[in-house]
Amino acid sequence: MKKPITIKDIAEKLNVSVATVSRALRNSPEIKKETKQAVLKMAKELDYHPNLLASSLSSKKSRILGVVVPTINRFFWSNSIAGIEKVAYQEGYKVMIFQSGESFQKEVEIVETLANSRVDGIILALSKETSDYNHLKDVMNRGIPLLLFERVCQEITTSKIQTDDFAGAMEIVNHLVSKGRRRIAYMGGPLTLGVCQERLGGYRKALQTNNLEGFEVELEDFSYEIAGKAFRELWNQKTKPDALFCFADILAIGALNAAQRMQIKVPEELAIVGFGDDVTGRYISPSITTMAQPSFEMGEMAANTLLEIISGDQEKCIPKLEIVKPTLIVRESS
Repeated sequence: MKKPITIKDIAEKLNVSVATVSRALRNSPEIKKETKQAVLKMAKELDYHPNLLASSLSSKKSRILGVVVPTINRFFWSNSIAGIEKVAYQEGYKVMIFQSGESFQKEVEIVETLANSRVDGIILALSKETSDYNHLKDVMNRGIPLLLFERVCQEITTSKIQTDDFAGAMEIVNHLVSKGRRRIAYMGGPLTLGVCQERLGGYRKALQTNNLEGFEVELEDFSYEIAGKAFRELWNQKTKPDALFCFADILAIGALNAAQRMQIKVPEELAIVGFGDDVTGRYISPSITTMAQPSFEMGEMAANTLLEIISGDQEKCIPKLEIVKPTLIVRESS
């Protein structure tokens, strides 16, 4: 196995000190332009690659952010990551992205890996299984800044960024009521997640305000197939809904597909509304009415907030809660 080239090898070739090579590679203003050019040229000739871990140990900064989300194959999460990465790159940081796959155990292992990799900070969205937060408290006790993103909990005192899910859910129900709907069903995710509790709470509050009774379906996971199966069971009940509000667009699309197979006319017989503005919902027919979250901007906000904490400014280190207002987008399905 070929031995990796070090800055000592470059220094010996050029007959300069290791410190000079190190400063030249960091583009230090103390080093002459000609010396920098010679060092970079020799580094390229020798195929030198910096040891990032060694650099982080000496500087106490890795300039790497860890991001943990349940999955990256959903529009909200992938678009949020794009926002995080944009800000991180502009500020000279790299991003390590992990998926928990909705597994608590995997989340624990990922957080431990990131902490041991000496990342400068972590942005995390809780898995649906997470109800114990000791792994997050441990990482904060080790001095690693943590920001909770979208899926948050009350037990951890740290900065958080989330959608105003309660208000968004209320607005969706009020929209359906304004369209003359009176039997509004709700299809939600596992109530272990705060975000699921908030959207269900907003749905219930809006029903109460409008003196309506609801139909509630709690799903164990977020998938087209599970939503379709749940919708068929819901429609087979004696009293059928005339509107369906789904926790996320993926559930709304799954329910819409099942409704179309059952030859239910949407929106004439049944209005369907989602949450999240998944790009798929814009192009299917009928297009899905949804509550849009500014996911890219939320990602940017998360990265900027975490970098402020990392900078060590005491005023900016005070934990803050940012609640982002979603926007109703009315399309063909309602």
